[in-house]
Amino acid sequence: MATVVVAGVVVLAVAKRASTAGDSTSTQAWKLPRLGEPGKVALTSLSGKPVVVNFFASRCTVCATELPVFTAEAQLLASKVTFVEVNTLETGNGNSFANEYHLSQAVPYVLSDVGGSQNNGLYQSLGGTGTMPMTAYYSATGTLLTTHVGGYTQSSLTSELAALYGSGITA
Repeated sequence: MATVVVAGVVVLAVAKRASTAGDSTSTQAWKLPRLGEPGKVALTSLSGKPVVVNFFASRCTVCATELPVFTAEAQLLASKVTFVEVNTLETGNGNSFANEYHLSQAVPYVLSDVGGSQNNGLYQSLGGTGTMPMTAYYSATGTLLTTHVGGYTQSSLTSELAALYGSGITA
């Protein structure tokens, strides 16, 4: 019986490692899988424009309130800023939640966090402690500028973007 249990644990460990092969949750060089789609996206592939990474979870009511703010801003600033949504700390169905808010139509990248204690490796690397939502801001060269914990309104997000990236970035 013990041999079967050990073999099962080894198979699960190998399967988990294979599913995250090539992923990274380093704050300056992350590479994460797409949510509900094949493929991965790396921060290094997004250079040239500032990058805004917003973390969400289906259980987060503040996330649900602010997602329309992020999707509207992402569409408005698509030529100036790259917006990324990352599902993390998920206890429900992140893919269904993302579909409900039409994230894949509104932002170019909808990703799944990996690693960490609860598939929250990048979130943890950026200093996340369980409070949601959280947003990370990167320069056009991929340098982490700052993180913000808590929700945004349209005006507070516009103000944050202007403060970090200059008033010419906002409409």
